[in-house]
Amino acid sequence: MLPFRLKPAYKNYLWGGTRLIEAWGKTPGTETLAESWELASHKDGESVIIDGEFAGLTLTEAVKRFPAMVSPEFREGDTFPLMVKLIDSRQPLSVQVHPNDDYALKAEHSKGKTEAWYILGHDEGAYIYLGLNGDVSRSEFAQAINDNTILGLLRKIYVNDGDIFFIPAGTIHAIGPGITLAEIQENSNITYRVYDYGRLGQDGKPRELHIAKALDVANTSLHDSTPPGRTGNVIVDCKEFRVERVNAPYTGRTEGGFKFVMCIGGEGRFVCEGFSCELVKGGNVFVPGDCDSEFAIEGGCECLITSE
Repeated sequence: MLPFRLKPAYKNYLWGGTRLIEAWGKTPGTETLAESWELASHKDGESVIIDGEFAGLTLTEAVKRFPAMVSPEFREGDTFPLMVKLIDSRQPLSVQVHPNDDYALKAEHSKGKTEAWYILGHDEGAYIYLGLNGDVSRSEFAQAINDNTILGLLRKIYVNDGDIFFIPAGTIHAIGPGITLAEIQENSNITYRVYDYGRLGQDGKPRELHIAKALDVANTSLHDSTPPGRTGNVIVDCKEFRVERVNAPYTGRTEGGFKFVMCIGGEGRFVCEGFSCELVKGGNVFVPGDCDSEFAIEGGCECLITSE
């Protein structure tokens, strides 16, 4: 099967900005854009195939017809494994936590959410919250949520372009204001908020918090969120996904499972037998798992390549 490009699904939450529109070529039809779901096969958002015989189908529809495009082991009815997003935070995101696979399956009938962030752009002084400053008891953690003092327990990290952060399921975290990043994650949209700065939603009411479930899943011990498996081009390699950062010229193969190429800077060209396209900032190519041909990234672009 030949590679193809994907049209993203757009999400415009109250904290979104304009950078994905102005600098990344996204066209949501709104003045602001919070998230661009570049690779998405989920009931809450679907990528749509642009090229070839499957043009116009959602990724879910195509995978249902041809499961081998994911991998030889993938079967009809299996859940597509991953999601890749671009995120622009004009305002801070809520302090939140995601469940692991076991809890999410029981409580939400969903996959859990382990994720990684690659910082693409930031304002001076931009930061994230990632984990806790130290070991905290469950009761101390619950009290801080109740007292709205949870920010005092969190580890605040100032970011730079090119930073990579690993967020295992159960890690308390939040993206601060003024950051553009790529998020690579399990295919899940389950988020448990514990603090949201007192903001109101579009209905004029405070946005829902999920404190009981967050207390069920949160890791309140100090832990290392250094990306695992980092070596050479590989910037994170965990059991859920693998991410490479590459500069053109580059050649690769699928090795039995799909690869998702996303251009994060410069200009170039993606070439594979029978298919080629320009690669510009914000562009992507899905290389099916049953594509047997070598592919090449040419020119002067930088890309993230995500796989299982």
